[in-house]
Amino acid sequence: MGNQLVLNHIKKIEDQHILHECTRLFAHLFKAQIIWFNRIHNIQENTEIWGDYSTEQCESLLNDSPAMLEGIAANIGETITYKDSKGNTFTNDVQEIFDHVIIHGQHHRAQISMLLRKAGDTPPATDFIYFVRFSG
Repeated sequence: MGNQLVLNHIKKIEDQHILHECTRLFAHLFKAQIIWFNRIHNIQENTEIWGDYSTEQCESLLNDSPAMLEGIAANIGETITYKDSKGNTFTNDVQEIFDHVIIHGQHHRAQISMLLRKAGDTPPATDFIYFVRFSG
């Protein structure tokens, strides 16, 4: 829900430079989910982590996000060994990876919020507690 609210605000941006930066950050947070999903499921696929994306492409990535998060969460309790983008080998609990994915997304939503303010918009609330308070 929070990501959709952010995308709705991104779609209103008229300044092309700010729009470009917002879509780049927005897509990046979902591309990172794909990379972690692939690492957990031992899928060898090159995923462009930083690219140029349209709002339509961002919408598509957003729509795929629940499946990526569910695919990561389904493996909580396991430990995986994987290679990072530089070829270094690491071992982590999937819970640690899941926590990282969530925190990573929040970091980039905060960057997008700053860009939205720069574009003259008031960004939507994306804090976890906000959604917990109003989800019932």
